[in-house]
Amino acid sequence: MEKMEQNAQKLPITDLDEYNSLSSSMILAQKRRHYYLRPMKLFIMSSMATELIFLIIGICVFSGFRDIFYKIVWTLFFCGVGMGATMGTLINIFITDQYFNYKAIFGSLILGIIVFGTCNILCFNLDHHFDYWGAIKHPTFFLSKGFVAGISGSLINGYLLFNANGQKLLIKMGF
Repeated sequence: MEKMEQNAQKLPITDLDEYNSLSSSMILAQKRRHYYLRPMKLFIMSSMATELIFLIIGICVFSGFRDIFYKIVWTLFFCGVGMGATMGTLINIFITDQYFNYKAIFGSLILGIIVFGTCNILCFNLDHHFDYWGAIKHPTFFLSKGFVAGISGSLINGYLLFNANGQKLLIKMGF
């Protein structure tokens, strides 16, 4: 910031207004950056936490430690980061700065059903080849846990992102 002020003193008077405008735009952009990163961070973290729970269930109940590296990569990286980043991006594109409160929460729910539901069905079909998560022996459990987690996660994250009380809670949590 000091360097910017030193450069401003060297500018001719005609360029000073343009410089101040650019400087204020940069400060505003830095403030807004946090606002747009919040959905990404929140959905990635919550997706990874949910997938970690699914990983533990899969290890303890269904397939043990067989192919543990691939299970970790599948659940935490591809599913957790992939679904979370997709949801955060779609939230920013379709909801952020356009809707607030109930409309935004409902929009988060709709996007969550589409993204998490699609991933759940894709994972269900993939698990028929690998038999890691119980899709063959317990298909109802497999599908229902994915849809329940997707719906509840979308509603909770939508509330946290787009409700005043939810935003206060996020700030307390360090988001």
